[in-house]
Amino acid sequence: MPFCRKFRISFSAVVLLGVTEVSVQAQKSAEHFFTSEALKGAVVTATLTDLVTGEVLETFRPDERLCPASVWKIFVTAAALEELGPDFRFRTVLAYRGAIHGHTLRGDLLIIGGGDPALGSHHFGEGVEALLNDWTAAVKAAGIDSVTGAVIANAAHFRGDGIPRTRIWEDMANYYGAAVSGLNIHDNTYFVDFTTQSEPGMPASINFVRPEVPELKLTGEVYSSTVRSDLAYIFGAPGSSERKVRGTLPLGQNSFTVKGSLPDPPLFAAFHLRKALLQSGVFVAGPYMAEVDAVPEPATVTSLSEHRSPPLSDIVRHTLTESDNLMSEVLLFQLGARSGDATLEGGLAALLNHYAGFTGLEHPFFAYDGSGLSRFNAVSSRMVTQVLVRAAQRDVLNGHLIDALPLAGKEGTVRYFAKNTNLDGNLRLKSGSMDKVKAYAGVFQTYTGRQLAFAFAANNFSGSPVEVRIAVERWLVAAYGNY
Repeated sequence: MPFCRKFRISFSAVVLLGVTEVSVQAQKSAEHFFTSEALKGAVVTATLTDLVTGEVLETFRPDERLCPASVWKIFVTAAALEELGPDFRFRTVLAYRGAIHGHTLRGDLLIIGGGDPALGSHHFGEGVEALLNDWTAAVKAAGIDSVTGAVIANAAHFRGDGIPRTRIWEDMANYYGAAVSGLNIHDNTYFVDFTTQSEPGMPASINFVRPEVPELKLTGEVYSSTVRSDLAYIFGAPGSSERKVRGTLPLGQNSFTVKGSLPDPPLFAAFHLRKALLQSGVFVAGPYMAEVDAVPEPATVTSLSEHRSPPLSDIVRHTLTESDNLMSEVLLFQLGARSGDATLEGGLAALLNHYAGFTGLEHPFFAYDGSGLSRFNAVSSRMVTQVLVRAAQRDVLNGHLIDALPLAGKEGTVRYFAKNTNLDGNLRLKSGSMDKVKAYAGVFQTYTGRQLAFAFAANNFSGSPVEVRIAVERWLVAAYGNY
């Protein structure tokens, strides 16, 4: 069923309805689904709300603030759409410092980052190789066939080490925990290819790393296993080129890929541009370098080309559909940059100010990162549904946030959720998953055509994630028929 759009409601009324006590019967209706053996010992919050009127229909501990995992991305992307606008584009500039004499640049080539999380991304366009070809072509178009100086990547657009202080050791060196940089490139990711032996417990061999990562020192402690899943994790401190891979991979694999986070994305960018120039016949005498101190003043450099990201609306759609942590983290940093503090702390302050403005609460949630990887993030199901109700009556969010949530049974991380039920292709939602954390939030249409919003989170449950998912599916399928 299609999802109706462009509601016109008073948000002040929504807030009042959001805090109104619901009936005991409504509380029992939700409670029935969340007292199963799978959720024994867990803390649960759940709210079901009319998307048009804001009336709270069913609740179960609606004001418990729990870790929402990647459902947190709804908050960050919604704020980014409202504060930056759906047409906002990140900007990266290729420039030079010095002067061109004949065909020789007596000076440095500069890549000046603007925080673009889609730069050289395989999710948008043809990836990093196409980007390097464009940059090389721009250098040649300026008549340059030799450079006396260095290739320098400037990442001063954002400040700090790009890693939230609550990120755990197991996450930060793996692709899904990649640090934010003022010059992100290639999804801040590299790939390690392994061969595993046919006997369990035997050492796996590293075949190659792609693309080449400058100064990377990678060692392996990976073994073959009868477990048919990737249980290998990369460990390393932020900014350090030393990385160690530990764990197990399925036995008998000629090629098995593990993804890591780039230790230094701007250095990677400078290295590969210099390499691409040399391969194309442009001689570069100086080294490759990264700098983070200050963005060059425009008057001190000459632009060769400018790369613009896809519009923010496209980045948000990808972020919500694929639950892309890096892109959501970058949006948080950009919120900080817009407010004049281009740090993680600046982004968190901007996010808090954005939501405090319409909830009337000084601390509507606890926020520690932009992606939901932090277990210290906490928000209630009531608050999540209030954000969804608000989104339904604002064009910029209805069209670019709600419509960007993946369809249950069809897309992204929820392609198996509610498969072959009345919610398949009818429910738009964001999922969130970590060890002992499961969360969902979204909107759907009942059999009568009524539009509903819901939010659910469970922390520290004893059952399997699949059992928790089934409990939520049953709750929502019942709501489809009850309303």
